[in-house]
Amino acid sequence: MKVQPYQIYQSMMLEVKVRIRAVDECLSKHSEKSSLPPLDAEFCFLQLRKIVEQVCFSSVLCDKNKYKEFRRIEGEESDINGDFTKDWNARVILQKLNSISPHFMPIPLGQSQFSDGLHQIQRKDIKATHGELIKIYKKCGDFMHIPKPFSEDYDSHISRYKQKYASSKNTIESYISYLKDLLWNHAAIGLEFNPGENPLTPGNPKNAWLVDFGDYSSDDISIAIAIAD
Repeated sequence: MKVQPYQIYQSMMLEVKVRIRAVDECLSKHSEKSSLPPLDAEFCFLQLRKIVEQVCFSSVLCDKNKYKEFRRIEGEESDINGDFTKDWNARVILQKLNSISPHFMPIPLGQSQFSDGLHQIQRKDIKATHGELIKIYKKCGDFMHIPKPFSEDYDSHISRYKQKYASSKNTIESYISYLKDLLWNHAAIGLEFNPGENPLTPGNPKNAWLVDFGDYSSDDISIAIAIAD
């Protein structure tokens, strides 16, 4: 039986949950300290960057055909490779997704109410923008590579390097808190799209995957599918 897109999405979100716990565990080991050891900081930034990548790639699943067609046309009209399966840079993918759907970002959900036979879910007041994810992605990237020791005075190089890591704990705590608020309970929206349509044409929402990370320590993610009438 073919694995459905929502099942892949569910699996991706479970991996996000595992990475969130890994970052929290690393932070908790140094809760009494104002900074993290450099290698622990790098570990946390790696997990955060991978979380952004997973959110990005998972968002493609929601509008896969629309994104595929957008990239095919892009390949025909420019020197850019039009094969969407070759895409890897989360920053670039997020910018492209923003071109084809106003709903590609996870929508953080708050309290739910049931009245008059309807299940109403409130949207949480969180800045859910691709720009915020790109900021996290780029900041984490600053910790993925070894800085060149020959591009400046070496004493200045060491001083700047130490300052960078001294503030890393606060940055990591801020980012992981934001990602939890964004993802723990969220909706992923897919738009209507038919073959031959312009992928830049706005489409109506066709379905929503309602995702609940549930109990913090469990290795479970629940997902409900809502389909527009």
